[in-house]
Amino acid sequence: MSRNLFPSRTRTLPRLALPFLLACMMLVASVSVASAKTNDTIDGQPQNWHPVSQVSQSLIQNSQPAPDTTSATPAKAATTNAAKASAKNQIKTIPYWTSSFNYQGQNYPYSMVGKDPSKGSSLTIVPTILIPIKITLSDGVVYDGSTKADAVAKSPLFQFAQYESGYTQYGDAIQRAEFWTSVSKSLFYHVWLTPPVRYPTLSLNVPADQGQELHLRTGKVAAGVDINYLDAQLVAYMQNYHISTRVLPIFISYNTLGTDQGGCCIGGYHNAIPNADNTAIQTYAYAEYGDTGLLRTTNPNLFANTDALSHEIAEWYNDPFTNNIVPDWSVPSEPQYGCSNILEVGDPLVGVGFDVNGYHLQDEVFFSFFARQQPSIAIDGKYTYLGTFTTYAGPC
Repeated sequence: MSRNLFPSRTRTLPRLALPFLLACMMLVASVSVASAKTNDTIDGQPQNWHPVSQVSQSLIQNSQPAPDTTSATPAKAATTNAAKASAKNQIKTIPYWTSSFNYQGQNYPYSMVGKDPSKGSSLTIVPTILIPIKITLSDGVVYDGSTKADAVAKSPLFQFAQYESGYTQYGDAIQRAEFWTSVSKSLFYHVWLTPPVRYPTLSLNVPADQGQELHLRTGKVAAGVDINYLDAQLVAYMQNYHISTRVLPIFISYNTLGTDQGGCCIGGYHNAIPNADNTAIQTYAYAEYGDTGLLRTTNPNLFANTDALSHEIAEWYNDPFTNNIVPDWSVPSEPQYGCSNILEVGDPLVGVGFDVNGYHLQDEVFFSFFARQQPSIAIDGKYTYLGTFTTYAGPC
């Protein structure tokens, strides 16, 4: 589902009711490919897939991001001294804040990227790098993500555009709208991603038992690659290049769908991996950049261009360590998720989105949806950016 983005909150037109293998609310289509031949036709449906988190919530709640001391500015020196004076453990990772909410007598702690919007104005900038993935299947067919790297870098995930919550990047726009009750009182609150630094392409010669071409019902052809094999290659790449845990690495493929235990198709995921002594946590994201109509003719924007990546970036903002547990929820429109208890803002709205400057972005649910807050603390009292849901999550 797609809507055009109007230019400002003051318009007269209707407003749009609009950022491990752990952590990940993945986009999956249900069909077995374990015994499929390459000329079999696949008719996939979005489905749930998420492994268990490797990062404990208690670790995050009882720790704080370690200050970056690589450049000795007075501001950083003050931050460093304040951090040293704190009794909390320090973790080398992306900037994050923690809080909790209560529902029916139970406390639910959570963490998100940036700084607490209830504390007032702040600017958080997270360095990002972009790693294209070039897939070569055993029959020699190539799916080269490097051909889409420039398009991703020019997308609203990094470039500024007008949203209801301000002129900013997509992920920041979602976060600002999500906590509008606090943000609207602040002079300046943002969590931005830097323009991505392009890293060398990850070239994979995929063994026959780890990948094959998939002939989709739409008439499109895509690479199907085992997600566990793929993730192992991403982790090895980050280790080989000694990527800082303060940076968000984003891996991008082209028309490449993940498979798991014979099922297809995973469009993306985000993950968090701690080191052995829990002093550093690497967060990262992967998504495919798909052609329009790759999976669906009735909803051609599903998995199209930045659809899957916007899903993962928004979830990374809201659940960076993939361990935010919330009251059980379910939505009739996404039966593949069944009864879930994870704060993953994209999962309830797979296939629902809008267009910005030629790119497709997914609608996202807000914090109030999971916390069952009424009224919602989000912009215009909404529960999703587009206003797709008019109330909070229903019980399972």
